[in-house]
Amino acid sequence: MSDSALEGHPVSRIVCHVDHHLSPRVTDCMSRIGVRRLLVEGGRAVRLSLRSRPFGLPGSVVRHHDSPVDLFRCTVPRESARSIVADVVAAAELNVPGHGSILVQDAIEYRSAARAAVEASPATDQDRVTLLPDLALVTCILSMPGTGEQLARVALELGACVPVVTFASGTGMRDRLGLLRITIPPEKEVVHLAVPAHDANSIVRLLLEEVRLDRPGRGLVYRTPVRLGLVDTRLRIGKQQHAASIEQIIAALDELKSGTSWRRRFPEIDRGTGGEDLRILRDQREIAIVCGEGRSGVLVESAMRAGAGGATTARVRRMRNGDREDSSAARELSTLVVSDSVCSSVIDALLEAIGAGGETNERIEVLESPAVFSYRP
Repeated sequence: MSDSALEGHPVSRIVCHVDHHLSPRVTDCMSRIGVRRLLVEGGRAVRLSLRSRPFGLPGSVVRHHDSPVDLFRCTVPRESARSIVADVVAAAELNVPGHGSILVQDAIEYRSAARAAVEASPATDQDRVTLLPDLALVTCILSMPGTGEQLARVALELGACVPVVTFASGTGMRDRLGLLRITIPPEKEVVHLAVPAHDANSIVRLLLEEVRLDRPGRGLVYRTPVRLGLVDTRLRIGKQQHAASIEQIIAALDELKSGTSWRRRFPEIDRGTGGEDLRILRDQREIAIVCGEGRSGVLVESAMRAGAGGATTARVRRMRNGDREDSSAARELSTLVVSDSVCSSVIDALLEAIGAGGETNERIEVLESPAVFSYRP
């Protein structure tokens, strides 16, 4: 491998989704701090809308309400992550229910370019934000049309979180099926769920049963740990009948309790069989590849030759530091989930492909994934 090969560095990945009209606040804040390589992806947040029944009839009409959101993603030095999050929370007022969520995940990043210093607020300013430690990010990659809406509805009915839905395309097993590939569409719906870690496995099991992921070709669900975060609690929109909404009460209790453990709701499911009946795979890794437009196919093919089963690729935009949105550069974000046994081989194959391509703006992020579900015959 050449001298310009990427090297692994411990970093924190910051994932933030905000209502579309608040996006300029986030980009301005990141630009001021000096965060480079900020990726932006469009999506939608799903909530329940409650309205009074017509003609004065008792009760309410409950419907789904979609609102556009922007999903921001970047990696920063671990020692700076908390102060950067505090600045973003203050800039976009993410402590107000309905504005969005922000998560911090520890990862290993392979990159060739040196990382620029960031200018976050002093540590004394972090006290204005209470971040929750016991969270998990559940990512659902769904193949069948309409499944994302169904899964989002179930998550809302469980009171788990505000689902965020994005779109991507899939490669892997579908490409190996020949003519049978027409039975599995390439378009994927990706549902992101930020949930309390102590209820994560139980919520995943309920979702799996609802969308029948025990059948081939229906999708993949996996969870990754979250070190710190602030989660949007506004699951419903409509008229407020009291001085404080239930979302404001939950946020206040989370702050008083310094976590979400008081919200534990599914202890009876957690005492089940441990997931073996649902074929949950343990000791997995999420590998995320960030590359220029049109390069993901080459890199994913290299990963698959090294043992990866497939990938999900989304189109994202890179917000250059100090630039306007209309000058953003097109990027592709490919996500793979592999076992520990092949993780090193896949990373080596990707590093070799990146080195051979001579690209300097490509990078790899690796996170732990303690629970993965996918169909296995």
